[in-house]
Amino acid sequence: MTIDISLIAVILNFVLLLICLNAILYKPLKGFLSDRQKKIQDDIEEANQASIKANKLAEEREGELKNAIEEARKIKDTIRHEAENQAENILKAAKEQERDIVSQTENKLKTMGKNAMKDLEIQLTEIVADLTGKILSEKIDDTKDKELINKLITKRGQR
Repeated sequence: MTIDISLIAVILNFVLLLICLNAILYKPLKGFLSDRQKKIQDDIEEANQASIKANKLAEEREGELKNAIEEARKIKDTIRHEAENQAENILKAAKEQERDIVSQTENKLKTMGKNAMKDLEIQLTEIVADLTGKILSEKIDDTKDKELINKLITKRGQR
């Protein structure tokens, strides 16, 4: 078995070709694929972090929404309490006003009653005075006495 120089030249060419292809194609292609794989890993990790941040943000928003709902409920309760208090105050004021009106009306009625009694007393005094004058001026029997009283009452009623 003899080794031919051309076989050595082909082997050297093949090794040289492998070295050249390794330097020109394989290393850049391997670097490109490695960079690509690293970029994909970074993108996946970044997407995971973004998802975590989005979940945290969603939880924060949900908490804020719950707080806003709770605050709205408290405001609604406060407003309802204030409205109930105002209604009670209005009712109290109306009842006090009603009592004042009733009291004023009762006072007016009492005053009017007193005035009516005074007027009656005055009229009775005048009737008695007129009757006394008539009795003194003439002698009156029972029938004339009744006629005179009816006449005076009728006369006073027409005034």
